[in-house]
Amino acid sequence: MQNLLRHLVAIVVLVAGPAATVAQGPPEKPHWAITLGMRVEHLQRAIPTLDRVVLVPDTATYIDELARWSPAARWPVLIEDQHFASMFIRRFGPAQVVRRTAVEHGTRNARVTRDALEAVVIRSWGGDPAVDSIPAVFERHGYTPPGVVIASTADSAWTAAVALAAGRGQPIAWLDGSFGRPNQLLEADDFAALRNAVDTLVAAAGYPHAAIGDAIETITLCRDIGGRVNIAPIPNTAEIRAVTDLLGRSAGGRRYAYTGWIFGDRIRCAYTAMCSLFLDRSIVGLYNTYDEPQVVRVYGMTEAARLLTERGFDVTTWDVPDTTLDRWLNILPRGWATDVLVMNSGGNPDYFVLSDKRAHCGDVPVLNVPLALHFTHSFSLKAPENLNTIGGQWLAHGVYAYIGSVDEPRLPGFVPPKIFADRCRNLVPFLIAGRKWDDSPAWKINTLGDPLMICRPPSLGAIARLPAADVTALDAVDLGEHVKTLMRRAAQDETGDAIAEAVATLDLLGKDSVAIKMWQLAARRDLAPSAAPSALGPLFRAGLTNEFVRAADTMPTRDDIDTDMIWHLLTPRLRSADERTLVLLETSIRPCQSATDLERLTPHLTAVFGADHARAAVLRELNRTTNQRRRRELQKLLNRR
Repeated sequence: MQNLLRHLVAIVVLVAGPAATVAQGPPEKPHWAITLGMRVEHLQRAIPTLDRVVLVPDTATYIDELARWSPAARWPVLIEDQHFASMFIRRFGPAQVVRRTAVEHGTRNARVTRDALEAVVIRSWGGDPAVDSIPAVFERHGYTPPGVVIASTADSAWTAAVALAAGRGQPIAWLDGSFGRPNQLLEADDFAALRNAVDTLVAAAGYPHAAIGDAIETITLCRDIGGRVNIAPIPNTAEIRAVTDLLGRSAGGRRYAYTGWIFGDRIRCAYTAMCSLFLDRSIVGLYNTYDEPQVVRVYGMTEAARLLTERGFDVTTWDVPDTTLDRWLNILPRGWATDVLVMNSGGNPDYFVLSDKRAHCGDVPVLNVPLALHFTHSFSLKAPENLNTIGGQWLAHGVYAYIGSVDEPRLPGFVPPKIFADRCRNLVPFLIAGRKWDDSPAWKINTLGDPLMICRPPSLGAIARLPAADVTALDAVDLGEHVKTLMRRAAQDETGDAIAEAVATLDLLGKDSVAIKMWQLAARRDLAPSAAPSALGPLFRAGLTNEFVRAADTMPTRDDIDTDMIWHLLTPRLRSADERTLVLLETSIRPCQSATDLERLTPHLTAVFGADHARAAVLRELNRTTNQRRRRELQKLLNRR
């Protein structure tokens, strides 16, 4: 790897100020957390990024593609889907997107082995798995890893583990067995077994790790575990703590490492790793709903905005009185497009309180680009696998790094925005920036994602990319060239197959304007149904309401993201909605907030179709709802009709 002393000097000047270059005597040693961020930044600049995204069909091909990483170059690799992959590509903006052919037919997602994953890490550092180990290749480079990755080949989150071990230069340790599911509460004995296993694996890695400030500063836990722990010493009582805040501590509670946790299916976990490794985080949203002066002094966003703007971040701030529910609903059309969101609100697992009223889980934005989230809110991560919760919605929509609470933490349990912003702009890794320091006891904030991910200040300069190479040596298709062929075929397409594939490919490539033109061609030829599912996203982001409604109306089935797009785009337009739009909304009621959707919709149903029609819509939802709390809400709404 090339000598990057000039980059390290630039980083020191960034975090210490220009005086560091002219001060007499040795400069003051940076804080350990800044030093950790400098280690991450140094490695990211040492290994060039190829200006290409590779899409693979399965885990076998994912491993094969990652094994091509080397000290000479690396690049994003995603398991193809239409949601996470397209969102990543829109933000990364590669010169080339390549679709690989499966390497082994019949073993598309077969059980992987530890040796196969460790071989990826070894190869990515220029070693030979036949003779080298992970520690040996690190030692050959004179490199000390900043953290340890822990995973299980029986858990799909290994797709994140192998990428982050290779990309960040970390050993992988293996942890099998059952330690609960993310929504579960672990009792003290079950957590003790988990903690002992994690401590043993970190120690076995063989690097200094006993205290913050030595070699190993982070643990990346890539597998299912229970997200909350009851540490109460008395039976039948509860004293809830976040599992990631309890891990990485000695028996006496002193922290030796910061933990980031990744869980989920193989597609989302690979996406999480690639977002962390390859995306810039320069566009920041700051959203404040608090208005009490004494609270705003600490948890307001003004000072955070100033600090981030000084380092070149593109910052948008929303503040009282512009953070009402009505204003929020008017932000949602066309999707959310910041890289980072720092937000505060009150609430519970299934709603968040804006400056005047409640918003609900279905009001979590549809994301146009991947998002890192610092969310000052009670209970948002109590049940992160549950789509009927705020946290579950954020994760399903594409949040890949998340600082949030599992219980009622009280406001001082969160790091204030101005402190969080100051840490992030000085290269402190995102999740660590959201933690209380100075031996604070374990509390109720979980940190999801890669604990080594930084938000590089734009003032430091972007990482240059290597030009994408020709794909003829690969068993792969350049999608940029492939879509041109599809568009030529579309001129004579009578079935709609070529047009539908062209729209889907253009959506994947982030070429919304061209995708919309192809959709319009399909609509003119009465071929709309085949192209509609892939056209919905581009039409939503463009804000083309009439064409969006037409596309949504032709789809026989819609997934959760489709339904959220329908509500987010059309709710602010309810006053002028025509019959077709109202019927579309009426047939798209979201179970997680059926009473809220109908409360917003029924006045307009009444105005257009009459009171009996509106009452029938509520009764229909009441009859198919089994959740007792939602039934009560619907009954209350019915009684008002």
